[in-house]
Amino acid sequence: MGNNKINFFIWLFYKAGNKFRNFVFRKRLGRKPWSAKLIFSIMSFFDYFESRVYLNTGETGIFDHYVPRLLLKRWRVAETGTDKGNIFCWSKSKNSIEKVAINGIAGETDWDIGKTKGLPSDFVRKKIFAEVLESKASDVIKLINASSSPDLTFLEESILAIFIGHQITRVPLFHNYLLRFFSIGYSNKLINYSDFGNKEVLVRKVVYNDIGITYDQLQNGTTSTKIKGGKPQQLLLSLIIASDIGEKIYRGNLHILEVPANSTDEFVVSDNPVVFLDFERQTILHFVPWWEIGKKDFWIFMPISPKKAIFCKLRKKDGPIEKNNNDLVQLMNFGQYLCCTDGVFSRKKDILENHLKLYENELLTSIKGIKP
Repeated sequence: MGNNKINFFIWLFYKAGNKFRNFVFRKRLGRKPWSAKLIFSIMSFFDYFESRVYLNTGETGIFDHYVPRLLLKRWRVAETGTDKGNIFCWSKSKNSIEKVAINGIAGETDWDIGKTKGLPSDFVRKKIFAEVLESKASDVIKLINASSSPDLTFLEESILAIFIGHQITRVPLFHNYLLRFFSIGYSNKLINYSDFGNKEVLVRKVVYNDIGITYDQLQNGTTSTKIKGGKPQQLLLSLIIASDIGEKIYRGNLHILEVPANSTDEFVVSDNPVVFLDFERQTILHFVPWWEIGKKDFWIFMPISPKKAIFCKLRKKDGPIEKNNNDLVQLMNFGQYLCCTDGVFSRKKDILENHLKLYENELLTSIKGIKP
């Protein structure tokens, strides 16, 4: 009887947390720093009951988009009719442009499935991504795309920053570099086999990189041993790194980049849509050295529609909207092609064709020697 009462109160707090979160976003509360801080504290309290109430279905065999549909559908070929579910895709491996179904791109079956007590767990897929992060981020992105000068609340900026953080770590390219990090660490006796079962050690060695692996090592280094698999560790560390990146982006300066009104160009989006411009190295980074974020001068870009993108200046503070900067538009689009795993997407075939002609020489030069 006692356990039933406890479970009942946990369920009540869970329902209250959902109602509170929905009310906050519907009324767009959190416009002042103090009110946002209070809201964050209340949400953190309710988060405890989210995990206690959630029932794992263990459902598998589902195609998980690591670039969410809420982004991809903004580049769909048409808003109505048979092309509503289609998008144009340039494939790097095929070097061709095709019209494809959004349902089957930028994802993999059971990509977001983890494990709980040795069994498949859909908590990350359903609770963290679908019900919370993607649902709320979709509202914020809709608001930005619908307004010429959106005034985001502190809470909305926080959701957007966390969404970008997870979009950085959710894609295959990031997971591949995590495996390279594991391999280099293990080959150099910086990571032990037993470390993979110790969360605290992994967070210290990988998330904060206190073992000192460098960007150049990850980009160009060779290893005597290659570690494969390790999906539970990859998923766990990706979530932790995403949260850490999100906090640093939130402390930076979020901007909106718009395609100039007189331009015929548009933004495209890739299967690795967050682009990093490194001012110290003076280049677009092919992957993200996550431990350097917050320490070095990066600009971070992510498209949210054919006409608008978000970018964050982690150090420089200035105006929130860039409307007439063709150079930045071209830079961000070039980054989509340079950093993609295989696909770049657009609602118009000729946009992809024009970009490939424009960036042809740079792409040939930049892609040579890259080791994903």
